[in-house]
Amino acid sequence: MARTTLTLAAAASAALPDAAIRSTRRLTADGSGRFDAALITLADGEKLVVRIPTSAEVDQEIDSELVALRALTAGARAYLGFDAPQSRGTAAIGDARIVVMTYLPGYQVEAAHIPAGRGVAGEIGGAIARVHGLPPSVVRAAGLPERSPADARAGLERLLDAIGRSGRVPVRLMVRWREAVEDDRLWGYEQVVVLGGAQATSFVLQDDADDVPRVTGVLDWQGLSIGDPAIDLHWTAGASEGAEDVFRGYGDAAVRSPDAALRVRARLHAELEFARWLLHGIEAHRTDIVDDAAALLDSLSA
Repeated sequence: MARTTLTLAAAASAALPDAAIRSTRRLTADGSGRFDAALITLADGEKLVVRIPTSAEVDQEIDSELVALRALTAGARAYLGFDAPQSRGTAAIGDARIVVMTYLPGYQVEAAHIPAGRGVAGEIGGAIARVHGLPPSVVRAAGLPERSPADARAGLERLLDAIGRSGRVPVRLMVRWREAVEDDRLWGYEQVVVLGGAQATSFVLQDDADDVPRVTGVLDWQGLSIGDPAIDLHWTAGASEGAEDVFRGYGDAAVRSPDAALRVRARLHAELEFARWLLHGIEAHRTDIVDDAAALLDSLSA
């Protein structure tokens, strides 16, 4: 059962014992059900987000995100040119973990609703390129993960072995995935700093004085690492209208040479997300998840 706003306000007070909370309202756009979340307004007008994870798995994500956000030095944040949340306090109440972070105002756009053109799509692509342009030392100094192309391929080979044992994926699709993993042309990329868990809704936008959308903030830093740049673009598989302009915006803002196989790997990562979903359903004995994921995978092999 979701926690009430009163409970969330009390949780915020535990994390910020000296703060005077003026108002609290539920934040429905934060976390996609992974958190109970609320927007609190302090007596001085500052707005903050209080979040309580809904599972132990999400609690681990919070730990990773806090480490990642601490890794973003003032210099790194200035380079990005948009905001990332900052932790304002944490606390524990019983088994619950409470985290209070700065609020990033603006709006988000689901992948399927990103329009073609240079507006939202180009801005998000450019923002991803800015993250990928961060110096690797930002990640390494914090002890965050680093995955080489060889590591990425080995991980996908293990995933494909597990998927194959499930017996729920069409043979044609398994063959296509294995051929992609074995194709050296796809894996000669230069590894970069990546968000790791980026979705279209990770990007917060506001319209400027000319009503042009601008990315003003980025959420979901729990996967910050060094790895395959395509992982941050896998969600474009669901952006039927805007994908081309996301990649165009990314290419225009990128500081490295073009990666000819970027879109192919992004698509591969997107398809394998469905396969991971299938395995999760099998492990959790959730026939609804298994059936839905299997149906999607059948459609991919058509």
